[in-house]
Amino acid sequence: MQGYIKDFRKELESDIWLMPPLYHRVWQYLKYKVNHREKRIPIDDDFLTIKPGQHLTSVRKIAEETGWYERATWKEANPKTISKILEWLEKQEMISISRGKSNRQYTLITLINWDSYQVKESEGNSEGTGKEQSLDINKNELECIKNDGTTAADARVGEGASDGTPETDPQGNPEQDSGEISQTSYVQALLNKFITLRGNGFMTSSKDDMAAEEIFREGVKLNDALTWMEEKFKQYHATQSKHSRSNIQKLEYCVGYILDKHYEKRNGGGTDGGSIYKHQRSHGRSAGQSKEEFLRQLEADKAAWGG
Repeated sequence: MQGYIKDFRKELESDIWLMPPLYHRVWQYLKYKVNHREKRIPIDDDFLTIKPGQHLTSVRKIAEETGWYERATWKEANPKTISKILEWLEKQEMISISRGKSNRQYTLITLINWDSYQVKESEGNSEGTGKEQSLDINKNELECIKNDGTTAADARVGEGASDGTPETDPQGNPEQDSGEISQTSYVQALLNKFITLRGNGFMTSSKDDMAAEEIFREGVKLNDALTWMEEKFKQYHATQSKHSRSNIQKLEYCVGYILDKHYEKRNGGGTDGGSIYKHQRSHGRSAGQSKEEFLRQLEADKAAWGG
């Protein structure tokens, strides 16, 4: 397999460089193995779309493929060690993990900021003006490393058996906000989390995509958005779920809650005497909103979670 990815020298100053060597080995492996083009595969009674920046695998597979020789003896990390490393990468918001049904159907790993590691065509072009090339590649800032694993991931269903490990997306800095991560990576991370919480199917709708994009545009930090989405699901199960199989079916039902929490946090945690923050999807009846408009919004919300 052929191809290149960018590798940044600033990783020498990152947290992962301070961890045991196996952490960086697993991180590099994931960057090499993720898909660079979309691929749709059958799994169980449904289909799963593996998107650019994702890799369908298992904890045991990662342990096998990150092994090494020591004094002519092949060594492999314990799967529990790999699980711990993946959990750490996820907490650092470098990856996100989706496990499918019951959190054990498969292990789909997403690099959160995958596109920042990809070499643009102009960066691989030896022709062009010096000015163009200096803008595309600064050799003092990055190295292009040959990548034997950037072609479409081998998505055999046999590799999809998960050991219960969480999946992740790459984003080196846990304090990054939505403006410092690409919209594509941000939206995909939200959709992966939504699919996991929803607990059925692998597909999302165009409305789900639009809902995720709206959250991105509002400047909500990815980690906050993921946390508040999970809170909304828990709130729904505690107060509105009619039976064990009842669940939120559309991401747009979570948008108002996430934006309310975002504006509350941004404005110092207060609600200014109980007023509802003014944004497109506020859960309450906002100032200037008629009763009829409020009821229509309420009906739309009910439809969003399948009520």
